Amino acid sequence: MPSENFVLILEDDISTRLIVSKSLTVQGIKSVVAANIADAEALISKHDICLFLLDVHLPDGDSTSLVATLRETHPLVPILIMTGDYEQNRVSEFFDLGVRDFINKPVHPILLASRVSSFIRSYATEKALFEANEMYQRIAHEKEQEEALAHYVYNHILKVHTTKIAGLDVAIRSSGRFCGDMLLSAKAPNGSLIVMLADATGHGMAAALTIYPMVSTFAAMVSKGLSLGAILRELSSKHNQSIPQNRFVAAILLEISPKDNSLKVWNGGMPAALMFDKAGELTKVTSKNVAIGILPEDLISTKMESFELSDIKKIALFSDGLIENKVIDGRNIPFSEGYDIIAKNLDDSHGLLSLMHGYELFEGESSDHDDMTLAVLDLELIQEELREEEPEDLQIPGSFDFSFELRGSSLNNEKFAFSLSDLLSTYGFNKEFCQKVFTVVTELLVNAVDHGIFNIPSNLKEEDFITYLSMREQKKANVSPSDKVMIEVKWDEIEHTLFISLGDSGAGYKVENIETADDTAAYGRGLKLITSLCKTFFYDQEINTTHVSLKY
Repeated sequence: MPSENFVLILEDDISTRLIVSKSLTVQGIKSVVAANIADAEALISKHDICLFLLDVHLPDGDSTSLVATLRETHPLVPILIMTGDYEQNRVSEFFDLGVRDFINKPVHPILLASRVSSFIRSYATEKALFEANEMYQRIAHEKEQEEALAHYVYNHILKVHTTKIAGLDVAIRSSGRFCGDMLLSAKAPNGSLIVMLADATGHGMAAALTIYPMVSTFAAMVSKGLSLGAILRELSSKHNQSIPQNRFVAAILLEISPKDNSLKVWNGGMPAALMFDKAGELTKVTSKNVAIGILPEDLISTKMESFELSDIKKIALFSDGLIENKVIDGRNIPFSEGYDIIAKNLDDSHGLLSLMHGYELFEGESSDHDDMTLAVLDLELIQEELREEEPEDLQIPGSFDFSFELRGSSLNNEKFAFSLSDLLSTYGFNKEFCQKVFTVVTELLVNAVDHGIFNIPSNLKEEDFITYLSMREQKKANVSPSDKVMIEVKWDEIEHTLFISLGDSGAGYKVENIETADDTAAYGRGLKLITSLCKTFFYDQEINTTHVSLKY
């Protein structure tokens, strides 16, 4: 029951009022009490009532008149009557007025609370169904209203999965109710900002639905701390699974990493990104890749162009609708001239969209404008906010350590890493730090179980993923009681560092050259991810144990 809802108890007997209100409070049900009809009417106007519990005879009249009024003003809210045996002859009268049930006096507190709870749950269900039916009736007969609902849901999902940050200015001019362009941004656990501008084939709802599967995938992959190349592969995989083969998504992905002083760019089928250094010189980052959906995910190139972040002041991303099919004084302007117009007007992004909209070229009887999206990133402001939003150096009082052993079938517990990060949050560690711990422990467990205990070759993911999954399921089903993973977690208050050690009873795993590991492959990128999140990393081959530390 929502906390703002109350049960109204109308009873003139003080003892009965106390018994009833106390029995409801014990069950977590809030109530308001009245001794007469006048007080009850005043309370009804001040509170959201989810159930009426009424006595029959009151100092200022009979509750019959109140019941009749409530059936008009609160048609769905259940009414229960508390009555003595001598009033049973009035049962039929109250039922005709709309009373749901009767409770005999003297009341039994536990039974009363149980029946009230049951009626409140029924009321919540009836109310939800009633509201859903009302919504259905509002949208069922008008296509415009149906589109309005879809538009709201789509925009709400985009809003939920987009991080607002100072320095990222976005202007959008859609050709219709639904936009085939999409701008997403999310912060990674390592402090980087990942930005994606995507432009789907076509216009309207079809284009918007083409982009839709990428929204949650993008947010989930960034939150897990995956590299930009790995995120791109996941986006491509999700698109190929969900969208017809003739629908493509051109996209630009950026990773802004203040800690590494780097800006990585991947351009697949989009207009050139305009990058300005601190002297105002312009560099165009042109497309060197095909749009998402043209190639299968295992063939898509994930090679990024990398720049030193400290050298760049501003970067502009835009969809092709801003630059294609533009006419000035009767002549088609080339892209180079369009780029110049955009570069000179970045300080007024919305005015620029209106200007370019006026230059739109229509062919024949067509008057369909393309979607236009412009994102201008002030990298100095973005870096400043990313630094400001870094986790505070909060003091965690005291030091502690604890250890776990996962043995036999408990190795299949996929929620362990989440539970561990959740446990740390109870000590006062912030959300970002717990997210890092979750990612690190998850990767360490995968290495220990899949490769150390199950002895599954890591490259099997790339060479034959189906065989890898089949082997893993078989190993999980036949895990031995002697198989185990040992985990030790130690917090050092003085060093402000969390130390994690994880070993397994298997043969261990091979530590590749982390610096040259391919972070776009389907395997081998876990250790590189761990080292990017941890202060130190050491694998002791002799005792088959990985030691990492995370600075807080």
